[in-house]
Amino acid sequence: MSASTRVSPVIVRPADVAPQPWANGRGTTRVLAARPGWRISVAEIEGRMPFSPFLGADRLLIPLTPGGLALEINGSTARVPQYSAITFRGEDHVLADTGSARASVVNLMARRSSGRMQWAIHRVSGAIREEADAIVVLGGRVEVRGEAVPPGAVIRPGPRSLAVSPTEGVIAVMRVREKGRRQPRI
Repeated sequence: MSASTRVSPVIVRPADVAPQPWANGRGTTRVLAARPGWRISVAEIEGRMPFSPFLGADRLLIPLTPGGLALEINGSTARVPQYSAITFRGEDHVLADTGSARASVVNLMARRSSGRMQWAIHRVSGAIREEADAIVVLGGRVEVRGEAVPPGAVIRPGPRSLAVSPTEGVIAVMRVREKGRRQPRI
């Protein structure tokens, strides 16, 4: 590949992927991006539901819906508002509670043996460039090459940075830093 070659981004929308049951059968998820050491999905949660355990994984959860949700992690409750993030271990005992509403959440899981999970949430307006394994659209209007990208969609930029042209958008930039390799900060 020459230095001038650009890799086209891959955009995966939640509607592009069929839902599948959680490991515990209590909810559904759509896996939008996956590599051997990590995966990004959008899950649907309704009412009070226990999360499936994922031994050896670190987890990040970001609510997409306006009401957010409450998470009980090992007996402590935290309210997680829309576009905010909470991290926890896959071994933790986690219960989600959406009250009488339904919530959509972005879920990043990274195997600890693969490396360290890094992430940042940005409210953006105008063109940006990010080095990332994946960019997740959380809200607002985000366009890639003039095409609107809906909330929950994952943009995989490939080996180079990706120019994203948003107008009042909210994105999550995600990277799994492999053990023993230096990578740019996000």
